[in-house]
Amino acid sequence: MDPITAGPQAGPADAAGAVDSRDRTVALGCALLLLIGMPVGYLSGDPEVLGLIITVVVSLAIMAAIVLRLVPHERAAGRTGRTALILGIVAVVVGVVFWTGLPFAVGAGAIALGLSGTDGRAKAGLGLGLLAVVASFVLLLVG
Repeated sequence: MDPITAGPQAGPADAAGAVDSRDRTVALGCALLLLIGMPVGYLSGDPEVLGLIITVVVSLAIMAAIVLRLVPHERAAGRTGRTALILGIVAVVVGVVFWTGLPFAVGAGAIALGLSGTDGRAKAGLGLGLLAVVASFVLLLVG
């Protein structure tokens, strides 16, 4: 079985290193919100194009690392609930305390793991990840 297309129904040996298509969809959605919201937020006042480009590139790189490496590793290790909750909390805290594009990156990981988990911690991580991504997008749009 191709590890790239292996889904959550794959066995533990097949799931190690596998990226679910749902994970790609979540990452794509968060990346699109980032790419729409960041220019609106950054360029509405004093335009800092270089800061915008650096922030977007760093956020996308972190998102790729989380979704392509961390999410499959934690799913294969059976730690989806705990890691989803941790990522969800980090996404909210980063959005409130240290605003950058990071809530989109970390929130994508929380959402991806929360969707594949079945326990309460996974669902809480899913909710916190969604909250961080949506709130960040709305705040970027309204300024």
